Amino acid sequence: GILVVGLGGANGTTMLAGILANRLNLQWFGPKGESLSPNYNGCITQLKTKGVHGGVGYRGRSPALDKRLGDASMAAVGGWDIRSTSPGDALLEAQILDYDLVRQVRPEMNKVKIFRGLFDPRFIGTSQHETATYVLTEQDAQSDSEALKCLRADIRYFKWRNGVVGHTTVIWSASVEPNSDLVSKLKTANDLMCSIDLSEEERGGPLPPSLLYATAALLEGCSFVNGGSQNTLDCPALWELAKQQLGVYCLGTDFKAGQTKFKTAAVEYLRTMGLTPKVIASSNHLGNNDMKNINSAKAVSTAKLRVKHNIFKPWEEPQLDHKVSIMYTPYINDDKRDFVEYTSLGFLGQPHTMVTYTRASDSVLCVPLMIDVAVWCDYF
Repeated sequence: GILVVGLGGANGTTMLAGILANRLNLQWFGPKGESLSPNYNGCITQLKTKGVHGGVGYRGRSPALDKRLGDASMAAVGGWDIRSTSPGDALLEAQILDYDLVRQVRPEMNKVKIFRGLFDPRFIGTSQHETATYVLTEQDAQSDSEALKCLRADIRYFKWRNGVVGHTTVIWSASVEPNSDLVSKLKTANDLMCSIDLSEEERGGPLPPSLLYATAALLEGCSFVNGGSQNTLDCPALWELAKQQLGVYCLGTDFKAGQTKFKTAAVEYLRTMGLTPKVIASSNHLGNNDMKNINSAKAVSTAKLRVKHNIFKPWEEPQLDHKVSIMYTPYINDDKRDFVEYTSLGFLGQPHTMVTYTRASDSVLCVPLMIDVAVWCDYF
């Protein structure tokens, strides 16, 4: 089972479309009229060890592994959203995948039930407020405690309705939240549960929706994966709660499959040449809803930039000047662009500069990570 928070978004609909295309073995025409077939490129849990991918896949390594490693095409997919648009219609609106493929999967996708999402306007950019019409209201849940019960009931219903027999993973793929100061103050599982039972005034502030989704997942025996940049998992209480369950995992801070991941590989390449990286300056621009949300609230963009800036922090190299800029450009939609200039010191202190340019669909980069992490959680 895979439950996506933000199922109607670009990542959720692209993942659902990909799983259905593989399950139904669909054929479709691409933008140049070429005939295309489904695959799981980018998903290391689904690719064969022997093949065109350089041996990175895990299929075929051993009979025991093949027996236990889940087939993504067999995954039941569901989730929550704060917009009422059906998944197939949302996929069409997103204009990410080839139209002939969208045309074929749209009716089946529209049958997938979306649960009403938690909505707190303080934890999402103003650009998302007007379309947030499919939410848990005060009639559904007058408190965080009641909201938690609703989410847990949704998870139980999803498992029952789809006959899920394997592990279920809940993935946060909704809009990035501002960081929460309360999150890191919750040290134990008991602290977390007591805080949820308290009123906002008693605890000293609001709890982010992502924390309630994570808590609901863990209490229902599901793993929770944070695909956003917010500090949800800087919460010691979540780790303790996960450890109290059997075979339940809690992981993640943002999906890094594209430009940011390549940046770390490029700097490692410079180091293997014996050079000293000094300046890494990058600009990212795209026009999808995630960037629209980030662009509409300073606290949200701060959370996103924190993750992008911190990718070199573990190396503890104070001489490295790392700069990142992000821009919202609606015209290019989900087709993300990234320009990076790397300047290092070479022989006798002479400068060495390298430039990279990357262009790829943001969702097509993220979806393989979402599938792989759900399969690995099920496996372990």
